[in-house]
Amino acid sequence: MPRKTKKISHNAPQWDEVFQMISWWDAERIAKSRIMVVGSGALGNEVLKNLALLNTGYIFLVDFDNIEYSNLSRSVLFRESDVGRPKVEVAAERIKAINPNVNIQTVHGDIMLDVGLGVFRRMDVVIGCLDNRIARLYINRYCHKVEKVWVDGAIENLSGQLDVYKPGISCYECQLTEQEWSIITYRLGCADVVQRNANFGRIPTTPISASIIGAMQVQEALKIVFNNTQNSLAGNRLQYEGMHNWVFQYKSPPLKPDCPSHMTLRNIVESDELSHKMTVRELLACLRKQLNCKNPAVLLDNEIVLELTMRQSNLQIPIVRMRGHISDAFLRQYRLAPGEDALISQNKSVAVLDASFPHLDMSLQEIGIPPLQILTVTTEDALFAVELTGDLAFLH
Repeated sequence: MPRKTKKISHNAPQWDEVFQMISWWDAERIAKSRIMVVGSGALGNEVLKNLALLNTGYIFLVDFDNIEYSNLSRSVLFRESDVGRPKVEVAAERIKAINPNVNIQTVHGDIMLDVGLGVFRRMDVVIGCLDNRIARLYINRYCHKVEKVWVDGAIENLSGQLDVYKPGISCYECQLTEQEWSIITYRLGCADVVQRNANFGRIPTTPISASIIGAMQVQEALKIVFNNTQNSLAGNRLQYEGMHNWVFQYKSPPLKPDCPSHMTLRNIVESDELSHKMTVRELLACLRKQLNCKNPAVLLDNEIVLELTMRQSNLQIPIVRMRGHISDAFLRQYRLAPGEDALISQNKSVAVLDASFPHLDMSLQEIGIPPLQILTVTTEDALFAVELTGDLAFLH
């Protein structure tokens, strides 16, 4: 069957000339694709490199880490002079140097707190390049909420594995073992507010396993972009054992009927009047008008801490900060003893934004709500999913 000629929208029409020799290649679809990449370490470097070479139109990159010297042996995009700089900043520069056609937007932050659901909603596919179970759990829940497929990769030594999680077919949370759940539960439920960010040890990896698994992640993402569901890995797990070059593929565990990840947001209310830059007071006023209610309340996924108590000194510190944003670096300014821990003061945190919130004139941005977030709003007799659509310009 003769190959159809396809129109190229990029300014450099010869970039993917060779790819167009592939019968099923769709240059226009790649040029218009939106792909989120979470993590820019060893795996992330390989994924980003491949997306750039394939002429991907738009990449949304998220990572909270800075470059360390130890990253250099496994990260093709980083150099010795980059040590100390944010990974996303350097990765974006190198991707643009590889292929100027690619539009790449970065968030130097935490995927669990700093990226709104409205961003996930506007992506074609999400690629996870992480070594953190909790972050994977959150990505899984977020993607299920807005019915997006995400491609997860993991590497160790010369080996690795690959999963494609598609709502209704496969789910990361459904396949967690009791041991994995115990680790997640401990780190999420610990009273020490910085315990979640503690370092539980590194996993040894190589650039070889990163190259193999990263390439396969991009290959699976392309199938999603091209809507090639017939050949997708969704519903199966692929494992690669590099010492003997063994490849295993088997069915993902069955879905559990009561899994929290399976909650999907329906009938999302888009509101151009709402933005993360408005105050809590303004938000509540708009919600009263738009939802025709008297007492709207925003249910938060992450509680807002209003006061900390330093464990050893018993010093009480008033703050207004999302619990997940209270890091070890944040606490250093308040420590009176080396390594002093902090606890949330009794009855000094809130999980709801309503008329009783003590800081009504703070903006949503100041209290930690990201652009394009989808808020869960309760009224006297209904529950709504309301998007801060006024932030749409946040996406480049």
